[in-house]
Amino acid sequence: MVKLCDFQVDIIDSTLTCAETYVTAGNKLGKDFTAGLIAVGCFLVCQARKITCRIVTSSVAEKHLNVLWGEIGRFISTSRSPLFMSQGGPLIVNSLEIRRKEEAEAKKPYNYLVGMVYDDPEKMAGHHAEFTLFIGDESSGLDDELYKRVNGWAKHRLFIGNPESTANFFKRGVKAGNLLAE
Repeated sequence: MVKLCDFQVDIIDSTLTCAETYVTAGNKLGKDFTAGLIAVGCFLVCQARKITCRIVTSSVAEKHLNVLWGEIGRFISTSRSPLFMSQGGPLIVNSLEIRRKEEAEAKKPYNYLVGMVYDDPEKMAGHHAEFTLFIGDESSGLDDELYKRVNGWAKHRLFIGNPESTANFFKRGVKAGNLLAE
């Protein structure tokens, strides 16, 4: 069983009810834990409801993504119900990619939860589905071009990061606050 603090519940609520959510906090305060829970939870709910789903996580470096994906992996491996296809569950889990078992053989699955290091703006465009979520880790290091690409498809956007000095969309978004979903 997962116990959440009030601020973690607020992050989850905001991510699902607002178009954009910004979270600033220092190290070891639960940002990646909460983001991992959101990613896995949304992917599983969409699968249960037969909603097409694309969730993209990104950061400026793989070492940052590995922290978030460590949390994602922990939620999947410690679930009371088996989630790995090899254990009778509904998910195929690879390094930085999760897909539904019915898409096991698909070269390009329609439904996915993926991690991508941000090094090319083109990778961040075109992830359309019924439910779409973008999670930006260490968002103070992501640039405005990524923000523009993600806004073209992601209905929900969660940007998390340390309160570093920056001049990008993350700083402007933190100052502006959350945007309500349409």
